Formats: sequence, C-alpha cells, structure tokens
Amino acid sequence: MLTLPASQVLIDGLTAVTVGASALVIARWGAATVLRSRLRFAFAVLCAFFATRAISGALESSALILLTLLIACLNPLTALLLAEGILRRHAPIVLKVFVTLGALATAIDLIVDDGQIPSSTWVLGTFVCVSLAAVTALLVFRDRSSLSRQENAGLDALAVPGVVVTLLTITDFLAQRPVGLSGVGVGMVAFVLGANPSSTRETRGVLADLALMAFFAAVAVLVFAWALELHTPYEQIRLGAALFAFLLAATALLRLRQAGVDGTSAGFARALTLADTSSLDRFLDGLADQPVLAGLRIADGVQLAEYNRETLAAALSTHSVWTPGMLHDGDTKTTRALEELGDLMARNEATHAVMISREPLIVALLTLPGSGQLDLVETNLALFGKLAAIAAEDRVCA
Repeated sequence: MLTLPASQVLIDGLTAVTVGASALVIARWGAATVLRSRLRFAFAVLCAFFATRAISGALESSALILLTLLIACLNPLTALLLAEGILRRHAPIVLKVFVTLGALATAIDLIVDDGQIPSSTWVLGTFVCVSLAAVTALLVFRDRSSLSRQENAGLDALAVPGVVVTLLTITDFLAQRPVGLSGVGVGMVAFVLGANPSSTRETRGVLADLALMAFFAAVAVLVFAWALELHTPYEQIRLGAALFAFLLAATALLRLRQAGVDGTSAGFARALTLADTSSLDRFLDGLADQPVLAGLRIADGVQLAEYNRETLAAALSTHSVWTPGMLHDGDTKTTRALEELGDLMARNEATHAVMISREPLIVALLTLPGSGQLDLVETNLALFGKLAAIAAEDRVCA
C-alpha cells in the first residue's frame, strides 16, 4: 500500500534533489548575470520549500508544516522575478502589487491562524494558483519580436511545464487528492531550465525527453501496480508521480556530472568546420549544443530599432570580436557608435559581440566565463562570425 504521506515525502524529496542539482548546473554555466542570479535565487527558494515539506511530512512537525506554508507564500514572487529576468522586462505594475501584497497578506493570515486547515490553506492556494497562472500567461503571450531567436526557443520549451506546474499546483490544496503534484511540475521546469535550450531543435528534444519519461513512468505503473498490489487509482497515480520524479532527479544528477567537464572551447573549432552554412538558422541549430554558445542571443530587426544601424555596423566591422574593454579604444568619430554598442551589450549582459551581417545588421551577443582560454575562444568566435556571415547570405539576398 502506497499511502499519501509516504508518497508526498518521496516526491517532494526527489523534487528537492532535481531543483538542487539543476541549480548547481546553472552555477557552472560561467559568468554571473542578472538572469542567472535570479535563477539561483528561485531554485534556492524552491529547493528549500520542497526539502522542508518533505522533512515536515516525515517528522509530522507542525512547526515545519507552518514554515513550509510560509515559504510557499514566496513562490509566486519568486516565479515573477524569474519571469522578468527571462523576458528581460518588467511585469505589469498591477501584477507586481498583487503578488507582493498577496504574499504578505497570506503570510500574515497563516501566522494568525497558525496554519490551520482549511481556512489558511484555501487562501494560500487561491493566491498561489492565480499568481502562477498570471506569470505563466506573461511567458506564453509574450512579445516574440522583442526577444532573440534563442530566447524564444528557450521560452517555448519553458511554456509547457509552466502551464503544467500551474495546473498541478491545484492538487496541493485539495482535500481529496491522490497526492500533491506541484513537485512534479516544478521538477519539469527545473529540467527545462537546466537544459537551457537555445534552438527549435533543442526545444523539441527537451520536450520529447519529458514526454518519454512520463510515458515510461505510466508504463511502469501498468507493469508494477499489480505486483505491488496497488489496486486503487489513487495509489497508481502516486506510484506514477514518484517514478516520474525519480527520473527527473536522476537525469538532473547525470547532467550535473556532465556539467563538471570544461567544454568552453573543446570541440568548438571542430563543430565549426562541420557546421551547415546553407542558412543562418541551420548553422545556429548545428552549433546549439556548444557550451561557448550556451548564452547566445541574436540581435536584429526590432532588437536594434533604437540604434543607428549604419554607424553601429561601421564600428563593429573594425574588429572581428568585441569585448567591453575594447569600447574605450575608439576615436571621437566612433564614440557614439561605441556607446550604442556598449548599451546593446549591457542590455543583453554580453561579454562578447560579433557582427554576422552588415546589411541587414545582425549581431551575435554572448556571455562567457571570466576565466579559461579566452584567447582561443575569441579566435574561434572570429571564425564563428565569418562562417555565420556566409550562412546569413540567404537573408541578405532576401
């Protein structure tokens, strides 16, 4: 027999492992940025929440249960801060006020009522679910033209588990439920963010991996439910959720081991020689798995609308690869253009910029670690820029 308390402790513990391992993977990406800082903060809050909930369930501690509910009040605010970082823009002020004041109000309500069920948890449940739905809507209905191709690919992958976690969170606050399933949804979100997809191909691959794990868990339930004498639907759902959570945790731990290998420049030159330059999209898709390009953003069109493209292109053409330290080396004729380039790099938290095409202007922006064989990396980036320029000729002709 698989009871609700036992399965909840198991799922929450595995979710804490998934989130914690994914946070360590993100910590090894390289240079610190605002987005990565927000990711680490969000993962720390979520890891603390699920770890505390697992421990409180195992020990049946009323004090830890109240602490878990108080941490839950922060989850919508954490999700909003993370969404703002990913979208690189502020959320509507109404949503900010609702999430901030809602977190304070629900926390006070929990403390006053001492976390008693059902009054406090229904208030908390309504606040959390409505807030997560609003944050998910920000991601799904974003202005795609204001983001780069790579950012849109990552958000497309994140939108699916974002919707799933919003729906599954409802089960945490139902009186009659097989088990609280928010951990499964959060594990999916952590899985996608840890994968850091930056192309349509990678997005499809990440979502296919999630679907395959869910399918495997469902098949395992059909195979083992009878042998384990789990005859009720609730018990079978608990088993399936626990198996799915285990697969997510195992994958996150394996990814953590792979992230320990420094692949900043290893294999990048070889990948460049094998890349398909028949079009820019195919060229970038072929290099999507390269660690050097993990933070790649392509600025063109709307992203460059605020800049003088002609003078910016003229300044970019003087060097194959630009870094912030080079922005002060220009003469008075290029001062304005270099200021605009500096602004463009700062907005995208980029450490390197490479011009791909002059007409139309297309700029590759990257964020690389502040250590390692950067001379070799910049040499490879110069080659990347030349090959990308060849691949972008299809857009120039169009």
